Amino acid sequence: MTTTRRALLVGAGHAHLHVAAHADRLARAELEVTLIDPGTFWYSGRATGMLGGQFTAAQDQIDPRAVIENAGGRFIAGRVEHIDRAARQVRLDDGRHCDYDWLSVNVGSGVRQHAITGCADDTSCWPVKPIAQLDRLHRTLKHAYDAGETPAVVVVGGGATGCEIAANIAALARRASCPPALTLLQAHGRLAPALPAGASRRLAHCLQAMGITLKFNTRAVERHGATLTLDNDASIAADHVVLATGLAAPAWLGGLGLRFDDGVVVDDTLRSVDDPRLFAVGDCARSNTHDRPRLGVFGVRQAPVLLANLEAVATGARLQRYTPQSKWLSILDLGDGTGLATRGKHWWHGRTSAWLKHWLDRRFIDSYR
Repeated sequence: MTTTRRALLVGAGHAHLHVAAHADRLARAELEVTLIDPGTFWYSGRATGMLGGQFTAAQDQIDPRAVIENAGGRFIAGRVEHIDRAARQVRLDDGRHCDYDWLSVNVGSGVRQHAITGCADDTSCWPVKPIAQLDRLHRTLKHAYDAGETPAVVVVGGGATGCEIAANIAALARRASCPPALTLLQAHGRLAPALPAGASRRLAHCLQAMGITLKFNTRAVERHGATLTLDNDASIAADHVVLATGLAAPAWLGGLGLRFDDGVVVDDTLRSVDDPRLFAVGDCARSNTHDRPRLGVFGVRQAPVLLANLEAVATGARLQRYTPQSKWLSILDLGDGTGLATRGKHWWHGRTSAWLKHWLDRRFIDSYR
């Protein structure tokens, strides 16, 4: 007589959506799969396009309940508040408890709002994650632009995400025929230093052509009223501050008693190096063998390995090893019908890049509907 074991998936990230969609495969291995999540998956690939008005909020969402229940798994709407690894049990914020035999964590990442004094409790400061924040920012700015107002917006962080955010806020203003009062602060000497130098220069040219003011080698240090104080003691007007200063794993994961390096440290089987019953994937994990940026493309590639390894621990099979790609395609949607695509040292800017991005994003979302 076989006994069904339980796998809990905490968080509906890219990898967990794939596992949820194949819950029936794990059921055949006598592994019961439950997904715990507040209830809506926001796809990061379309988030800036939603901000700029190209897509509605509904076009950027996937229903994780439908995904897992259609595959015969179970969905629990809620947030995990505590994980008791010794008892193999999680506690939700409403007091419910769930037992597990294996646990996988895919809870994404967030922005360190405390990096700028006064931002953490200021409702006019907008972290780029969670993505639902960008939907609220879209509605706030659209209301102002439609009324003919031009609020001063400062985007803090000139990496790829900050540049894409700034471009799409400018696009939202153009849709309402408003000139953008928009400034982008970059702590380094050029935009998106991870990109090839030529791509970085083209990106700067594009943003300036959109009417965006670029300030290099500049950091924001304090938020006070409708102003933002910089590290050179200058102040600039800022009705809204968008925080795109880099992503960090949720701090509560550091309290699990596991090795933690801005993410649960995992080996190449995606298991915690300290607890073989706990997997971690996506932005909330940190590999002990590879260093890669926090991009959804890696979560997508981790997904089939995680699925195979959950099946393997239930059946006693050999675990697969995940090796991240050394080169990957990344495309920034600049909101004007063009995109900036990069792969390794190669890059190209134009409408074909935007078309390819939208096709890939649509294919991903449609695969879960």
